[in-house]
Amino acid sequence: MPHNTRMRAMTLAASVAALTLAVSGCSSPSTPGASESPSESGVFTIYGAEVPFDEELAGMLPEDVTEKGTLVFTTDGAAPPRSFVDENGDLAGVIPDLLAAIGATLGVEIDLQKNSFDAEVPGVESGRFDSTTGTGDFPTRREVLDMVDYYKAGYLYLVAAGNPHDVDDDPLSQCGLRVGVLKGTTQETLVTELSAKCEAEGEEPIDLQSFNNVLLEVPLQAGRVDVVWENTSTGYQVSAESPEVFEVAGDPIFAAYLGFGVSKDRPELRDTLQATLQKLMDEGVYSAIFEEWNQEDLEMDYISVNSDVRPE
Repeated sequence: MPHNTRMRAMTLAASVAALTLAVSGCSSPSTPGASESPSESGVFTIYGAEVPFDEELAGMLPEDVTEKGTLVFTTDGAAPPRSFVDENGDLAGVIPDLLAAIGATLGVEIDLQKNSFDAEVPGVESGRFDSTTGTGDFPTRREVLDMVDYYKAGYLYLVAAGNPHDVDDDPLSQCGLRVGVLKGTTQETLVTELSAKCEAEGEEPIDLQSFNNVLLEVPLQAGRVDVVWENTSTGYQVSAESPEVFEVAGDPIFAAYLGFGVSKDRPELRDTLQATLQKLMDEGVYSAIFEEWNQEDLEMDYISVNSDVRPE
Protein backbone atom coordinates (compact mmCIF):
# COMPACT_ATOMS: atom_id res chain seq x y z
CA MET A 1 0.00 0.00 0.00
CA PRO A 2 1.35 3.45 -0.72
CA HIS A 3 2.63 5.43 2.22
CA ASN A 4 1.70 8.93 1.14
CA THR A 5 2.73 12.07 2.99
CA ARG A 6 -0.39 13.64 4.47
CA MET A 7 -1.02 17.39 4.65
CA ARG A 8 -2.63 17.67 8.05
CA ALA A 9 -1.95 17.10 11.70
CA MET A 10 -3.63 14.24 13.50
CA THR A 11 -5.29 13.72 16.86
CA LEU A 12 -4.08 11.09 19.31
CA ALA A 13 -7.33 9.15 19.00
CA ALA A 14 -6.93 8.84 15.25
CA SER A 15 -3.26 7.90 15.64
CA VAL A 16 -4.14 5.12 18.08
CA ALA A 17 -6.83 3.82 15.77
CA ALA A 18 -4.51 3.96 12.78
CA LEU A 19 -1.85 1.86 14.50
CA THR A 20 -4.27 -1.05 14.64
CA LEU A 21 -4.14 -1.22 10.85
CA ALA A 22 -1.81 -3.64 9.11
CA VAL A 23 0.83 -1.73 7.19
CA SER A 24 2.76 -3.59 4.52
CA GLY A 25 4.41 -2.72 1.24
CA CYS A 26 5.86 0.68 0.50
CA SER A 27 6.25 3.32 -2.14
CA SER A 28 7.74 6.75 -2.46
CA PRO A 29 6.20 9.30 -0.07
CA SER A 30 4.32 11.85 -2.12
CA THR A 31 2.40 15.03 -1.57
CA PRO A 32 -1.16 15.46 -2.92
CA GLY A 33 -1.10 17.78 -5.91
CA ALA A 34 2.67 17.50 -6.36
CA SER A 35 4.78 15.60 -8.85
CA GLU A 36 5.14 11.98 -7.71
CA SER A 37 8.10 11.34 -10.04
CA PRO A 38 10.68 14.06 -9.38
CA SER A 39 12.73 14.86 -12.48
CA GLU A 40 14.36 17.72 -14.32
CA SER A 41 11.06 18.49 -16.04
CA GLY A 42 8.85 18.51 -12.95
CA VAL A 43 9.16 20.52 -9.74
CA PHE A 44 7.96 18.97 -6.50
CA THR A 45 6.20 21.38 -4.13
CA ILE A 46 5.50 20.85 -0.44
CA TYR A 47 3.83 23.34 1.90
CA GLY A 48 4.41 26.06 -0.66
CA ALA A 49 8.14 25.37 -1.02
CA GLU A 50 9.49 24.21 -4.38
CA VAL A 51 11.96 21.33 -4.40
CA PRO A 52 13.69 21.10 -7.80
CA PHE A 53 15.84 18.22 -8.97
CA ASP A 54 19.54 18.85 -8.28
CA GLU A 55 21.82 17.18 -10.81
CA GLU A 56 25.00 17.86 -8.82
CA LEU A 57 23.64 16.27 -5.64
CA ALA A 58 22.20 13.34 -7.60
CA GLY A 59 25.68 12.78 -9.00
CA MET A 60 26.98 12.24 -5.45
CA LEU A 61 24.83 9.13 -4.95
CA PRO A 62 26.55 5.73 -4.79
CA GLU A 63 26.48 3.88 -8.08
CA ASP A 64 24.25 1.09 -6.77
CA VAL A 65 21.57 3.60 -5.73
CA THR A 66 21.74 5.38 -9.10
CA GLU A 67 21.34 2.06 -10.90
CA LYS A 68 18.27 0.92 -8.97
CA GLY A 69 16.82 4.44 -8.65
CA THR A 70 15.54 3.84 -5.12
CA LEU A 71 16.61 4.62 -1.56
CA VAL A 72 15.23 2.31 1.13
CA PHE A 73 14.58 3.80 4.57
CA THR A 74 13.00 2.41 7.75
CA THR A 75 10.85 3.93 10.51
CA ASP A 76 8.84 2.51 13.39
CA GLY A 77 5.91 4.81 12.52
CA ALA A 78 5.10 5.17 16.23
CA ALA A 79 6.30 8.67 17.09
CA PRO A 80 3.85 11.35 15.94
CA PRO A 81 4.38 13.88 14.59
CA ARG A 82 7.82 12.67 13.49
CA SER A 83 6.46 9.52 11.88
CA PHE A 84 3.13 7.75 12.38
CA VAL A 85 0.44 5.80 10.58
CA ASP A 86 -2.59 7.91 9.75
CA GLU A 87 -6.24 6.85 9.56
CA ASN A 88 -5.79 5.74 5.94
CA GLY A 89 -2.88 3.45 6.74
CA ASP A 90 -0.33 5.88 5.29
CA LEU A 91 2.92 6.92 6.95
CA ALA A 92 2.80 10.62 7.76
CA GLY A 93 4.77 13.28 9.59
CA VAL A 94 8.07 15.15 9.48
CA ILE A 95 10.15 12.17 8.36
CA PRO A 96 7.97 11.11 5.39
CA ASP A 97 7.79 14.77 4.31
CA LEU A 98 11.57 15.19 4.47
CA LEU A 99 12.06 11.96 2.56
CA ALA A 100 9.68 13.15 -0.15
CA ALA A 101 11.80 16.29 -0.51
CA ILE A 102 15.01 14.26 -0.53
CA GLY A 103 13.64 12.00 -3.26
CA ALA A 104 12.61 15.00 -5.34
CA THR A 105 16.03 16.62 -4.97
CA LEU A 106 17.95 13.48 -5.90
CA GLY A 107 15.53 12.19 -8.54
CA VAL A 108 15.05 8.80 -6.86
CA GLU A 109 12.10 6.93 -5.45
CA ILE A 110 11.82 6.61 -1.67
CA ASP A 111 10.87 3.22 -0.24
CA LEU A 112 9.94 3.89 3.40
CA GLN A 113 9.32 0.69 5.33
CA LYS A 114 7.65 0.37 8.73
CA ASN A 115 9.48 -1.86 11.18
CA SER A 116 9.99 -2.23 14.92
CA PHE A 117 12.54 0.20 16.31
CA ASP A 118 14.94 -2.52 17.46
CA ALA A 119 15.07 -3.99 13.92
CA GLU A 120 16.20 -0.77 12.25
CA VAL A 121 19.94 -0.61 13.04
CA PRO A 122 20.49 -4.34 12.35
CA GLY A 123 18.57 -3.87 9.09
CA VAL A 124 21.02 -1.20 7.95
CA GLU A 125 24.00 -3.32 9.04
CA SER A 126 22.69 -6.26 6.99
CA GLY A 127 22.05 -4.13 3.90
CA ARG A 128 18.27 -4.50 4.02
CA PHE A 129 17.85 -0.73 4.40
CA ASP A 130 20.00 2.12 3.14
CA SER A 131 19.36 4.20 6.25
CA THR A 132 17.42 4.58 9.46
CA THR A 133 15.41 7.80 9.80
CA GLY A 134 15.10 8.83 13.46
CA THR A 135 17.95 7.24 15.35
CA GLY A 136 19.50 8.89 18.41
CA ASP A 137 23.10 9.95 17.77
CA PHE A 138 24.96 8.34 20.67
CA PRO A 139 28.57 7.08 20.81
CA THR A 140 27.43 3.44 20.88
CA ARG A 141 25.40 3.94 17.70
CA ARG A 142 28.37 5.61 16.00
CA GLU A 143 30.34 2.41 16.46
CA VAL A 144 28.30 0.86 13.64
CA LEU A 145 26.60 3.80 11.86
CA ASP A 146 27.44 7.27 10.62
CA MET A 147 24.75 9.65 11.81
CA VAL A 148 23.45 12.52 9.65
CA ASP A 149 21.83 14.65 12.36
CA TYR A 150 18.79 16.79 11.56
CA TYR A 151 16.41 16.86 14.57
CA LYS A 152 16.76 17.89 18.22
CA ALA A 153 15.39 15.22 20.48
CA GLY A 154 14.91 14.12 24.03
CA TYR A 155 12.30 12.58 26.24
CA LEU A 156 9.81 13.52 28.91
CA TYR A 157 7.71 11.88 31.58
CA LEU A 158 4.11 11.55 30.39
CA VAL A 159 1.50 10.66 33.00
CA ALA A 160 -2.25 10.57 33.39
CA ALA A 161 -3.93 13.95 33.84
CA GLY A 162 -3.70 15.05 37.45
CA ASN A 163 -0.39 13.23 37.91
CA PRO A 164 -1.86 10.72 40.41
CA HIS A 165 1.55 9.27 41.37
CA ASP A 166 3.23 12.67 41.88
CA VAL A 167 5.98 12.13 39.32
CA ASP A 168 8.34 15.11 39.17
CA ASP A 169 11.78 16.12 37.85
CA ASP A 170 13.48 13.71 40.25
CA PRO A 171 13.67 10.32 38.47
CA LEU A 172 13.58 8.61 41.87
CA SER A 173 9.95 9.73 42.16
CA GLN A 174 9.25 6.79 39.80
CA CYS A 175 10.63 4.11 42.13
CA GLY A 176 8.05 1.35 42.54
CA LEU A 177 5.97 2.54 39.57
CA ARG A 178 5.17 0.81 36.30
CA VAL A 179 7.20 2.61 33.64
CA GLY A 180 6.62 2.12 29.92
CA VAL A 181 9.24 2.55 27.18
CA LEU A 182 9.79 1.43 23.61
CA LYS A 183 11.88 -1.70 23.27
CA GLY A 184 15.44 -1.19 22.10
CA THR A 185 15.58 2.53 22.92
CA THR A 186 17.99 4.48 25.09
CA GLN A 187 15.09 5.08 27.48
CA GLU A 188 14.89 1.33 28.12
CA THR A 189 18.54 1.32 29.22
CA LEU A 190 18.09 4.46 31.35
CA VAL A 191 15.05 3.08 33.18
CA THR A 192 16.90 -0.20 33.85
CA GLU A 193 19.72 1.80 35.41
CA LEU A 194 17.24 3.93 37.35
CA SER A 195 15.58 0.83 38.80
CA ALA A 196 18.93 -0.36 40.11
CA LYS A 197 19.48 3.07 41.68
CA CYS A 198 16.05 2.87 43.34
CA GLU A 199 17.04 -0.41 45.00
CA ALA A 200 20.41 1.03 46.04
CA GLU A 201 18.50 3.86 47.74
CA GLY A 202 16.31 1.37 49.61
CA GLU A 203 13.27 2.04 47.40
CA GLU A 204 11.14 -0.39 45.43
CA PRO A 205 12.47 -1.26 41.95
CA ILE A 206 10.71 -0.01 38.85
CA ASP A 207 8.36 -2.34 37.02
CA LEU A 208 9.82 -1.79 33.54
CA GLN A 209 7.47 -2.57 30.68
CA SER A 210 8.92 -2.47 27.16
CA PHE A 211 6.62 -2.21 24.15
CA ASN A 212 7.22 -2.95 20.51
CA ASN A 213 5.97 -0.69 17.74
CA VAL A 214 3.13 0.95 19.67
CA LEU A 215 2.16 4.43 20.78
CA LEU A 216 3.11 4.51 24.45
CA GLU A 217 0.00 6.56 25.20
CA VAL A 218 -2.10 3.45 24.54
CA PRO A 219 -0.93 1.44 27.58
CA LEU A 220 -0.80 4.64 29.67
CA GLN A 221 -4.42 5.50 28.90
CA ALA A 222 -5.42 1.88 29.50
CA GLY A 223 -3.86 1.97 32.98
CA ARG A 224 -1.25 -0.69 32.21
CA VAL A 225 1.58 1.68 33.21
CA ASP A 226 1.86 4.70 35.52
CA VAL A 227 4.28 6.78 33.47
CA VAL A 228 5.89 6.53 30.04
CA TRP A 229 9.22 7.95 28.90
CA GLU A 230 8.01 9.50 25.66
CA ASN A 231 9.95 11.43 23.05
CA THR A 232 9.55 15.19 23.31
CA SER A 233 7.81 15.70 19.96
CA THR A 234 5.08 13.14 20.67
CA GLY A 235 4.69 13.97 24.35
CA TYR A 236 4.10 17.65 23.73
CA GLN A 237 1.62 16.90 20.96
CA VAL A 238 -0.59 14.46 22.84
CA SER A 239 -0.61 16.44 26.11
CA ALA A 240 -1.68 19.55 24.19
CA GLU A 241 -4.36 17.69 22.23
CA SER A 242 -5.78 15.75 25.18
CA PRO A 243 -5.05 17.67 28.43
CA GLU A 244 -7.97 15.93 30.11
CA VAL A 245 -6.17 12.59 29.55
CA PHE A 246 -2.42 13.27 29.68
CA GLU A 247 0.05 15.71 31.15
CA VAL A 248 3.81 16.20 31.18
CA ALA A 249 5.43 15.73 34.60
CA GLY A 250 8.47 17.91 35.22
CA ASP A 251 10.73 19.35 32.55
CA PRO A 252 11.81 17.57 29.36
CA ILE A 253 15.30 16.08 29.12
CA PHE A 254 17.06 16.96 25.88
CA ALA A 255 19.35 14.02 25.23
CA ALA A 256 20.68 13.98 21.68
CA TYR A 257 20.15 14.69 18.04
CA LEU A 258 18.21 12.33 15.81
CA GLY A 259 19.73 11.37 12.51
CA PHE A 260 19.68 9.23 9.43
CA GLY A 261 21.87 6.24 10.31
CA VAL A 262 24.02 5.03 7.41
CA SER A 263 26.42 2.09 7.37
CA LYS A 264 30.01 3.19 7.94
CA ASP A 265 31.11 1.56 4.68
CA ARG A 266 28.86 3.92 2.68
CA PRO A 267 30.45 7.38 3.07
CA GLU A 268 29.11 8.51 -0.33
CA LEU A 269 25.53 8.01 0.81
CA ARG A 270 26.23 9.71 4.14
CA ASP A 271 27.69 12.76 2.41
CA THR A 272 24.86 12.89 -0.14
CA LEU A 273 22.20 12.90 2.58
CA GLN A 274 24.05 15.57 4.57
CA ALA A 275 24.44 17.86 1.53
CA THR A 276 20.84 17.31 0.42
CA LEU A 277 19.38 18.07 3.83
CA GLN A 278 21.59 21.14 4.14
CA LYS A 279 20.28 22.41 0.81
CA LEU A 280 16.69 21.81 1.92
CA MET A 281 17.47 23.77 5.07
CA ASP A 282 19.16 26.63 3.20
CA GLU A 283 16.21 26.98 0.82
CA GLY A 284 13.53 26.96 3.52
CA VAL A 285 12.04 23.55 2.74
CA TYR A 286 13.25 22.02 6.01
CA SER A 287 11.67 24.81 8.07
CA ALA A 288 8.41 24.66 6.09
CA ILE A 289 8.07 20.98 6.99
CA PHE A 290 8.96 21.45 10.68
CA GLU A 291 6.56 24.38 10.98
CA GLU A 292 3.74 22.39 9.39
CA TRP A 293 4.06 19.84 12.18
CA ASN A 294 4.61 22.40 14.99
CA GLN A 295 8.19 21.24 15.54
CA GLU A 296 9.97 24.60 15.17
CA ASP A 297 11.60 24.32 18.60
CA LEU A 298 13.29 21.08 17.54
CA GLU A 299 14.92 22.41 14.37
CA MET A 300 18.71 22.35 14.12
CA ASP A 301 20.89 25.24 13.02
CA TYR A 302 22.73 23.13 10.45
CA ILE A 303 22.96 19.51 9.35
CA SER A 304 25.80 17.80 11.18
CA VAL A 305 27.46 14.37 11.00
CA ASN A 306 28.27 12.31 14.10
CA SER A 307 27.77 15.32 16.34
CA ASP A 308 28.98 15.33 19.93
CA VAL A 309 27.11 18.57 20.61
CA ARG A 310 23.94 18.12 22.63
CA PRO A 311 20.96 20.48 22.24
CA GLU A 312 20.58 23.06 24.96
